[in-house]
Amino acid sequence: MNTSANAKPAATHSGLRALRRLWIFEDHQCFCELLSDFLETIPGIEIVGKQDDEARLFEAIDAGQVDLVLLDLHLRGAGGFHVMERLRQRPNPPPVLILSGQATPHSLSRAMSLGAVGYLQKTAPLSEIVPALEAIRSGGSYFSEGALRQLSPRVAVGSTPSYVSEMNPREVDLLSRLAHGATAKELAADWELSRFTIYKLRTVLMRKIKVVNQRELMAYALRNGLLDPSLVR
Repeated sequence: MNTSANAKPAATHSGLRALRRLWIFEDHQCFCELLSDFLETIPGIEIVGKQDDEARLFEAIDAGQVDLVLLDLHLRGAGGFHVMERLRQRPNPPPVLILSGQATPHSLSRAMSLGAVGYLQKTAPLSEIVPALEAIRSGGSYFSEGALRQLSPRVAVGSTPSYVSEMNPREVDLLSRLAHGATAKELAADWELSRFTIYKLRTVLMRKIKVVNQRELMAYALRNGLLDPSLVR
């Protein structure tokens, strides 16, 4: 986050808890430490976690120790959407504020469909975290200027882009993980399925999105905001 942006609250969300205890779910250590150091200068904010460890995050959430998750979308392995899917399966999950290096109509719609209360680009200044927290604390949502530019009548809060409507959540997760290089062995272990089942799911997915190889799959994921552009050579 390093350039200025004029952002404003968007749709409202009710029932949010006091935003005091934050978990930073980020796999870029330097950015994570920078963000943590900045947040700790804000009165009343406590960083209860700053690692991309799902097991520890869920353990802290189940213990009632997390008020807000700051989540990077482009994580090694499963990716941020996978984390959001798993969060939704827990009782009374904390709200999620997205931190991402890019904002596309598809990534915004996907994040909002999974319940994100805000979307900040990493090109925005760190100080933009402050009004974002204030907006969320008051029951609103917050989108940085770059994210707002991607919103249109076709990508409104609560809407679903075409690629999401064509795929179920498992397929969206599978697409993101395959694009980021997850192997059938890794997916089989994570989902407790056989490798044969993973291969079958992959075949069905590739037919559905009309791609025939890994390069085309990555290109499709990139166009739809499900792949970190820095990983494409």
